[in-house]
Amino acid sequence: MNLLKSILGVFLILACSCESKSTGGSFSRDGVSFTYPSGWSITEQEDLDGAGYYLSVEKAGFDASGLLTVTWINGILDSHEYLEILQKEYENQKMLNNIEFQLVRNDNFNGIKSISCDFKFNSLGVKYRGVIAIFLNGKNTYSVIKQEAMEDVSKNKKEFEWIESTFKVE
Repeated sequence: MNLLKSILGVFLILACSCESKSTGGSFSRDGVSFTYPSGWSITEQEDLDGAGYYLSVEKAGFDASGLLTVTWINGILDSHEYLEILQKEYENQKMLNNIEFQLVRNDNFNGIKSISCDFKFNSLGVKYRGVIAIFLNGKNTYSVIKQEAMEDVSKNKKEFEWIESTFKVE
C-alpha cells in the first residue's frame, strides 16, 4: 500500500513541477514499449525496488500540460482495488481541489482489455482532466494515467493517441 502511495506521490509532484525538452523517442523495458512524439520526453523512471516500475512522459514547455504515467506492479492485484487506491491518493493530494471521479467502465487501452475511470480536478486555478486505465497482463498489474489541462485537450489529442497506438505489453 505504501509503495502505491509513493508511486502516485512521485507522479503528482512531477505533474506539477517538471518542464522538459524533447525530440521524441521510444521506451522499452520488461516487455513494455511505446513511442512518444516530438515535444515529449521521459521525465522520470524508477525501479520500484524490484516490485515493479514507474515511468512518466511529459509534454515539454512551461505552458504545456500533457502527462502520461505508466506503472506496473509485479503480481496480480484486483483491478478495482488498485484503481480505488490510486483514486484515494489523488484525493489526498492537497494541491488538487474539487477532484471528481466518474463511474468505472470496461474499456481497452490499445486493444488491451482494461477498466478505466475519467477524472477532473482544479490545481492552482487551472482545470484538469484525465483517465486512469488499469489492466492485467501475464503476472503483472498495469496502470496508465493520462492527464492534461482542459485548455490543452485539442493540442494533446493526437499526441496521446500516438502514444496509445504504439503501446505494447509482451
